[in-house]
Parts: sequence; structure tokens; C-alpha cells
Amino acid sequence: MPKGKRKLVKCIVCGEIFDSEIDTCPVCGVGREYFIPYDGEEVLFRKDTQETFIILGNGAAGISAAEAIRERNDTGRIIIISKEAELSYNRPLLTKKLTTFNSSEEILMHQPDWYEENQITNYLGREIKKIDTGNKTVILNNDEEIKFDKCIYALGAESFVPAIKGSGLNGVKVIRNLQDVSDIRELSKNAKQAVVIGGGVLGLETAWELSKLCKVTILEAADKLMVRQLDETASEMLGNLITKVGIDYRVGAAIAEITGNEKVTGVALNTGEVFEADLVIFSCGITPNTVLAKEAGLQVGKAVEVNDKMETNIDSIYACGDCAECKGVNYGVWAQAIEMGKTAGANAAGEDTDYNIYPPALTFHGMKTALFAGGDNGKLPDKEYQTLEYRNDLDGNYEKFYFLENKLVGAILLGDTRKMNKVSEGLNVGCSYNYVKNNIIHD
Repeated sequence: MPKGKRKLVKCIVCGEIFDSEIDTCPVCGVGREYFIPYDGEEVLFRKDTQETFIILGNGAAGISAAEAIRERNDTGRIIIISKEAELSYNRPLLTKKLTTFNSSEEILMHQPDWYEENQITNYLGREIKKIDTGNKTVILNNDEEIKFDKCIYALGAESFVPAIKGSGLNGVKVIRNLQDVSDIRELSKNAKQAVVIGGGVLGLETAWELSKLCKVTILEAADKLMVRQLDETASEMLGNLITKVGIDYRVGAAIAEITGNEKVTGVALNTGEVFEADLVIFSCGITPNTVLAKEAGLQVGKAVEVNDKMETNIDSIYACGDCAECKGVNYGVWAQAIEMGKTAGANAAGEDTDYNIYPPALTFHGMKTALFAGGDNGKLPDKEYQTLEYRNDLDGNYEKFYFLENKLVGAILLGDTRKMNKVSEGLNVGCSYNYVKNNIIHD
């Protein structure tokens, strides 16, 4: 059992489990009213060995794998290798607290003494040169070789930057790590206008934070904001609320180039329209880190391919998190990375457990509104959904519920999201159309 165990709570909206001293869920951003005490799942499996477990990457998946191993094995050696110089931290808070947090210590997943108490060794700021699967060795860029019995590939992903002319100019950034945040905060000191490319939840969080410092425009290539989670009505209403707080946005925005010589000066659309900008931030999704995996002979599709146990095609090597796909699915979100890491660590320790894929839920707090979107919101073209809908344009409130075979499978709440707990519970149990109509939807 890991030593120095914290008092934990569970977020009923997204399922994240974290330290009870944290006031805001590090994944979805909701407050304490959506937390419940969490005593932890009882781990019955135990296998103390002298094995060496090497975990590549110290993001959500990597640290969850380490926790799961130590819960089952008190004596094995655990080594975490990361190119970042920081201990594992809550990455979702980078956009949520872009302008407010002061140091990495505020968002650490564990304090330094936790690693000592659990005998977990961190190799920070280290680049991995090669995974030698035949000799079960990880080779670092300084040619140091580390032998392993089990290896967990959890190298995450990088922010996707489209191949657009000018994307390498000074002042064009992404938000993926602490250094990115530091750079953006420095650039924003002199920025008068910023453009955020991407209208997903991370793009909206970034735009809302930057709007406290300068004028902001959001450019989204799709035909609506948050295209994966929202329907036409919710997207339109959210757009109206964004405009009300002084942030401009465009959908269907095909970008021709980022303008400027050495320093960015604007973003030009194919229509000829140009948005002046001192700072441009891409928020266009992720690219899984799979180069080392391919070189090592791991099977790679969109990401490293794994089965329900997070096993790759090579014995004793597991993969999890943003760099892995299970049954063709790679959500690339924090909550799923945590669950994949737990599964990988448990199985690497010798247990036999499966990862369950489920559609993620997300929340957004900003633009003087709130949003919850969870489950399957009518996105499968071959399915016939039943729906329930409530809309009030005067107060900016919108509710929509999606059902398949009389079971609640998806929901959108915009504006008043105080019933998120009821809705989340309803999604978990698949409550009926009539139950939602009589007990949940606005009357």
C-alpha cells in the first residue's frame, strides 16, 4: 500500500480522485459541492517481488501506473523517467489557471516526500534514446542503460500544430507544459491582441484566461464551437455568451497563414480577413508520442495499440494514456489517462484486470457561464436517439438529454449546471426517459 496516503475525494462529475485539500477538480474544474469522500478501492491482490518497473513519462497515466504497482508490490523497484524537469503535476490546470498560478508546487500531484516514502525514483529532465525490447533495457541520451522486468510506455502526446505558414514565428505558442505557460505569461505582458486557434474546451479556457489581459479572438475551423460535445443550439447559445463578454469568435474559419516576419503580427483566413495578433495560441488537439514505440517494434495505429489490459504486442511492455489506443479509441483526456494508468500498473504488477472504455464528461467555467457535457450526445449517425430539451434564451440556460433504448446516454447543461450531480448519476445508471422528464429536466 503506498505510504503517506492522502485523504481523498472523488468528483462526481468526471470521476477524478484527488487530494481533499484541493478546492477545484483538476480535471473538470467544478468546486467542492461536487466532491464526495473517497476511501479508495480495496486492493486484494498482493505480489511482492524484486522486479524493476520502468515507467516512461510522468503524466497522469505514468503516475497512476506507479501508484497501482506500489499498492500491490511493496518491494519492487519503480523508476519514472521524464523529459520534463518537474515532478508529476495536474496538467488540466495549465489552461484553467493560466494567469493565476505562480509555481509548479501549487499543482503537483504528489509532494516530493511521497516519492521517498514509496521508494519511487524519478529521473527528471532526461531524454530517452531507445527501448531495447530484446535486452529489456531503456537507453538514455547520455547512453546510460537501465534494465527492466516490466516497462510501461506512458509518454503522452504533444499539442498538434497544423502545417500552416508562419506557425513557427515568435509569439506562436501551444499550452502543453509549464514552460509553455511561463512563455505565454511573459509574452502576454506586452500583448494587446491574441488569437486562439481552436474552439474546444481547452481553447475556450485559454481564451477566457487571456481575455483578462488583452483582446481575444477565437478561430474554429469546424462549423460550431466544441463540435465533439455540443449540438447546434448549445453551440450557438455559447457563442452568444462569448460575444457578450467581449471575446470575438469565428466558426468555419479556414486559416491561410500566420502573418509576420520574425514576430507574429496576425492570422489570415482564406477569405482574406486578417486578425491582428501579438500572440497566437494553437489549441487543435494532440499528437500521440509514438516515435520511440515504433522504433522499438510496438504496434502503432493512431497511437500505441493495447488490449483491455494495456498490453502491447511485445511481452512485458504496456502502454497507457494519451499515447495509447484501446479498441481504436484514444480520447486523449485526463480521466481516461488515469484509468488506463491504473490498469497498466495493476497488470504489470501481476493482477488480471481490464480497462473499461466510456465516453468522457467535461465541464467549462468561464465567459460568465458554465457548461457540462457528458456521454454520447447524439454523435452516432446509425443510431436513433430520443431527446428531451429545455431552452431559455433570456437567462442563457439550456438542457438536452439523449436516450438510446430508453436509457440516458448523454446530456448537455449550459448556464445553470447545479444539477450536474443528478445528471452524472443518471448517466452512470442509464436512467429512463420518463425519469429524466419527471425528475431532472427543467420544469
